Amino acid sequence: MWLHDKIVGFFGIKGIWDLIQSHQFTMASLMTWQGLAAVISPIFPALLVVEIIFLLWINRRSPRRLSSAYKMPVLMYATNTAIFALVNLQVFFLTYDAFAKLALFEVPVNLYGFVYAYLAWELSHFMYHFTCHKVRLLWCFHAPHHAPSHMNLSVIFTAFFLQGVYATFVRTGICSALGVPLPLLFLIMVIDGCWGALIHVSEEAWSRGAFGGALGRLMLNPVHHRIHHASNAEYLDKNYCNTFPIWDKLFGTLQQEIPGVQIKYGLNRDVRPGSFVDMYFGEIYLLAKDVRSAPTFKQKLLYVVMPPGWEPIAK
Repeated sequence: MWLHDKIVGFFGIKGIWDLIQSHQFTMASLMTWQGLAAVISPIFPALLVVEIIFLLWINRRSPRRLSSAYKMPVLMYATNTAIFALVNLQVFFLTYDAFAKLALFEVPVNLYGFVYAYLAWELSHFMYHFTCHKVRLLWCFHAPHHAPSHMNLSVIFTAFFLQGVYATFVRTGICSALGVPLPLLFLIMVIDGCWGALIHVSEEAWSRGAFGGALGRLMLNPVHHRIHHASNAEYLDKNYCNTFPIWDKLFGTLQQEIPGVQIKYGLNRDVRPGSFVDMYFGEIYLLAKDVRSAPTFKQKLLYVVMPPGWEPIAK
């Protein structure tokens, strides 16, 4: 039963399965907010399987390369699932209930409300993501997501387990305080989670990584997120949005691909190849080392809250 529930949950088919079990799998039920979420949820897992099969084919003569691309994401997914799956859900509901009391209004569950709610969600995601890059302690939680040297759909699973808790707190708190009702928030989380996963598609599967025309200008494309994952100086700390880059445009953090500047993935430090411990705990260890060596309490604190790479100014 446990294994069945995990498989159903991973492949996002629980919503459709529940509709089938309750004999409500009809066109009318699929047109509801719950039905739309049930239909959207399996898209990413299905594409992940397709990408793996595709990469298996093109790397059939070098299986070690494929193994190295998916090994760390799978290990991090298993670790994070085991540690905080239930904790994250509790944080979501506690945060929503607490911040909903601050809301001056609640938007209606209709098309206009959906547009407003998505703008609020993108703002909350921008704030969470921006702070993860600008506060070193939070960077320690986020850095494992940037550690892989190969971009593929499984990279969505890479992060220190506390990043999920922090992301849930910030995004849920902001949206709740801005009057986003739970039905819209759940639907947006499903859509955004699916799109946020798809923008990690491998370059082998989609080399261009960009839509053409108006859609390419409106949406955040996979190439934008590849730039975000780059360790090149030209691309550092850019493209924080997830679906629509409106807040990146407003805050000046939107970066297009620069001709001739090839994206280099990974962290700006040497990571031991194939080491789960270094990818998952490496930044925490380095932060602890800096804090321990700092001579004053102020410097210890600054190491924690200042951006990655901060050093005290020598007198």
